[in-house]
Amino acid sequence: MLNQLNQYAIQHNIDVDFFSMRAIKALSIPGAIALNPLMIHTMPELIDAYSHELGHHETGSFYKIDSKYETRQRMEEKATRWAVQELIPADKLLAAFEMGYTEIWQLAEYFNVTEDFIKNTIRIHRVKGNI
Repeated sequence: MLNQLNQYAIQHNIDVDFFSMRAIKALSIPGAIALNPLMIHTMPELIDAYSHELGHHETGSFYKIDSKYETRQRMEEKATRWAVQELIPADKLLAAFEMGYTEIWQLAEYFNVTEDFIKNTIRIHRVKGNI
């Protein structure tokens, strides 16, 4: 999955760098993503943060730090939905179910993402009526 994300960033001219920051795991501005190595400790955490930040780029869901809470949440949800669709579309999730991966932790290990990412994946696909 990491190669898939790297290829996407290259094809869309998005610079991706590791940058130490105090309080945030990752940050996006148009054309660039910063990933914080001090807060990203595992490959699933990296894939989760990286795909989410690419989601901000793909959906144009950027916001200012002083934006209203509702605006920030709406933009974060757009980025999350994009990441889910890009990494684990419904057909891949259903195939994993059919192979016997039914627990959150099993799915997270199978897809090499965090358990939170899997929870979001299931929530988003349920809302869309895909599962």
